[in-house]
Amino acid sequence: MSQGKTNKIAVIGHTRGIGRAIADLYSDKGYQVIGMSRSNGYDITVEQKKIVDTVRDCDLIVINAHAGRYQLNLLKSMYGRYHDHRKKVAVITSTSGTPEGRDEDFDDADYQQYCDDKRELIGYISELQEDLLPRTMSVYDVCPDVVDTDMTKGLWTTLPKLAPEEVAQAVSYCFESTFNINRIVIQKNAS
Repeated sequence: MSQGKTNKIAVIGHTRGIGRAIADLYSDKGYQVIGMSRSNGYDITVEQKKIVDTVRDCDLIVINAHAGRYQLNLLKSMYGRYHDHRKKVAVITSTSGTPEGRDEDFDDADYQQYCDDKRELIGYISELQEDLLPRTMSVYDVCPDVVDTDMTKGLWTTLPKLAPEEVAQAVSYCFESTFNINRIVIQKNAS
C-alpha cells in the first residue's frame, strides 16, 4: 500500500462463502474492506445507486452477490459511472454460465435461470472488455466451477469443490497481476 493512502476494496456480497473469503484475504493484506450486503443495507436488488455511490473511493471492487440479473445491472451502472476511473472490478461469474459448465442433467428451473443469468453476464463482460481497452477501468471475469458454499450443500457431491479461499486467491491474482486477464476459469482437479 502507498503511504498516506488507505487502499480500499468493496466486496458486494461479503457475508458468506466467496465474498467472506475475499473480504478476509484483503483485510489481512491491510486493506479497508467496505462490505455490502442485504445484512447491512446494501441489497443488490433495490440499492444499486447506493452501492455505486459507495464504491466511489474504492480502487478494487468485487461483485459477488447474485440475485437474478441484478449482478449484471450493477456492473452496467458501475461501468456507466466509472469507465474512465482507475478501478479494477472482479465479477464472480460461474462455469454454469458457459456451454461446457452447464449441468444439463440438473433440470431445476432456478438453476436453469441462474445459468442463463450468468451466461448473459459473461457475454456482457466480454463485450465490455473490448470497450475498456483504451480506458483506465479494468473488469475481470472470475469464473469458478463448483465452490463449497451453502448454495452447493448436497449438490454435485461427486465433484471436487473449490474452497471459497481458492476463489479469493484467483481474485487477488487478477487484481495484482501485471497481465491483462480477461477471464480466469478455476476448477478443482479430481484426486
